[in-house]
Amino acid sequence: MKNRRFFFVAVIFSMLFLLAACSDSHHERISLTEGWEYNLFDPALHENDFKPLEDSMLSNLENLVTDNYGYLWLRKRFSVPDTLKNKLLGCYLGRITIADETFLNGAKIGGEGLFPPHEFSAWNRARLYTIPANLILDGENELVVKIWVDGEGSIVSNPFIGEIDDATEIAKREAFWASRIQLVFAFLMFVIGLYHLLLYVKSRSEKDNFAFGLINLISSVYLFVFYYVEFPAFTGEHISFLWFQKIFSSGLPYVLPFLVTMYINSFLKRRDRKPVLFARLVFAVVPVIIVMFCPSYRVLRQMQPLLQGMLIPPMVYILIILVGKVIQRKKESLTLLIGFSPLVISVVLDFLIHSVFKFYNFPYISSTGWQLVIITLLFIMANRFANSKLEVEYLNRNLEKEVADRTKELSESNAQLSVTNDELSTAKRRADRDMQLAVYVQRSFYQKFMPDFSDWEVAYYFNPMAGVSGDLYDFFYKHETLRGVGLFDVSGHGIASGLVTMLAKTVIDRKFNEGLEKPLSQVMGEINRQIGEEKGDIENYLTGVLLRLNGNKVEYLSAGHPKAFFRSGHSGKTVPIEVKGQENGGGLIGIPMLEPEYSAIGFSMKSGDSILLYTDCLSESRNKEGKEFGYEGITRSFSNAGGAAQFQLDSILADFEKFTEGVPVNDDLTIIVLKKK
Repeated sequence: MKNRRFFFVAVIFSMLFLLAACSDSHHERISLTEGWEYNLFDPALHENDFKPLEDSMLSNLENLVTDNYGYLWLRKRFSVPDTLKNKLLGCYLGRITIADETFLNGAKIGGEGLFPPHEFSAWNRARLYTIPANLILDGENELVVKIWVDGEGSIVSNPFIGEIDDATEIAKREAFWASRIQLVFAFLMFVIGLYHLLLYVKSRSEKDNFAFGLINLISSVYLFVFYYVEFPAFTGEHISFLWFQKIFSSGLPYVLPFLVTMYINSFLKRRDRKPVLFARLVFAVVPVIIVMFCPSYRVLRQMQPLLQGMLIPPMVYILIILVGKVIQRKKESLTLLIGFSPLVISVVLDFLIHSVFKFYNFPYISSTGWQLVIITLLFIMANRFANSKLEVEYLNRNLEKEVADRTKELSESNAQLSVTNDELSTAKRRADRDMQLAVYVQRSFYQKFMPDFSDWEVAYYFNPMAGVSGDLYDFFYKHETLRGVGLFDVSGHGIASGLVTMLAKTVIDRKFNEGLEKPLSQVMGEINRQIGEEKGDIENYLTGVLLRLNGNKVEYLSAGHPKAFFRSGHSGKTVPIEVKGQENGGGLIGIPMLEPEYSAIGFSMKSGDSILLYTDCLSESRNKEGKEFGYEGITRSFSNAGGAAQFQLDSILADFEKFTEGVPVNDDLTIIVLKKK
């Protein structure tokens, strides 16, 4: 509700500003929106070749010149009314594309942009030229504007001649909405982007921060085409206008839908199938390639309808995702749909205003709509982050007491059999809430982020089936050096196994770091004894694998856990990692009065080699025919998974999801991929 309220306030606020921007004060003015003549040749040599110009053509001057390329002279004859005589006047010509030189009665009064051979547009700089009093004639005056046209040419924003204070005020207003506000938003987006990328570095599992950060950074770069006129030192003399447009204006918009879809997928915890991901890449990369190979700005402009059409499928796909999730009653998808609605509304309005009703003087508002989307999404993410933090803080203070109290209440209620249905429902809701709180507390035990390790690429996937998880993983490192990895699976489900994971994680972390100089088998033996003592009579036990890393040397130990796999980076050959004599996995962990003999093996890793660790959900899950994914499926999938660690993990997950399609997964799933750099 708060997000919706903010959205509507923001829309109303921006519309009020737009209306204010479009209003004009009542000053005496000489209108320059009509009565022009045009000449395709230098009037100094072809004075009599001027022809009347239709008023509507001021915004489409490129249609007047051959091949939409060349010089054009516009002439406007006027007389100064008595109310403006003996006053300092200014000529406000609005925004001109691409470049201009302006003359009054044969004398140059101003110009912006660069003519060939080093053409550069000043399309977003409002033209305001002071008119010297000695140039004004008592009778008819002649204003001539020489314009360079290349694929586009226009004069927009209601040009006029009036008092200099009036013209200056209008020019300032135009500059504010056309460029200065874009500069402010670009700076904010840049800061927001860096902040969210920093959050991602702190917590690699929250990929929505990564996508949102990139969206903001790319948006801030794209806006440079609007606000570069605010930097007087940037004249365009040292960069090709064609490549400037290719890089900043024409290429970046096609990357944004790809990143937006990535953000939505991360936010809603969904994943695209490989064909869909490939199609998304095509619609992001192909337009950029076409843009980069355009030989001239005219061709680039001519290609725009085709290229803009390639934005439609990704945008429709985004809409399908959000609407589909709303239909499925996914609360967060409705929040996102509202968050993106300003862009949809502004794009539709721009199309109606400029393409249907031909109001070319009205400013484009799509960029404002996108900026509102960024602000709305920022509030959504900040609100979610704050809620998560409050829940974790509440859990840390009250979980143990709450669970004990609710358990006692339920036990007494069941024993007495006198509780009413309402009381049972209330107790159940409390228990459900406590279970959710337990989930947050358990996840707070895991690393919030990992550094970029100097020798290893690390990718992992952690997906509890429901409630607290019986899987636990740990990465042991110091600064940028990865020292070891552990993956364990607690038997059973529910709160008991979840509590054992938290107990075991503390023990494993302590014993591993205390035993860096001890044999790995001895370390596992101490872990086994400590967990057995501390969990007491709780029946749950653990299986697990423990790796200790030192340069290219790896020590590996399995305790009753499914086989880990080794993949050669050179050949792609994949084999199970087995300890001689323990082909079935070795002894279990945490069973009182039982002290199995653990054995470890050592081997070397080369650059590009990978190790796959996982819990038994991966190997034991079945398809519709009842067949397990099994070691055969894991071997085949891991062998075919090349590239970086994250790509290998994504490939395995895609194969697993395809195999189990239509069959619900009924266990916690954790997968870890380690790749030697």
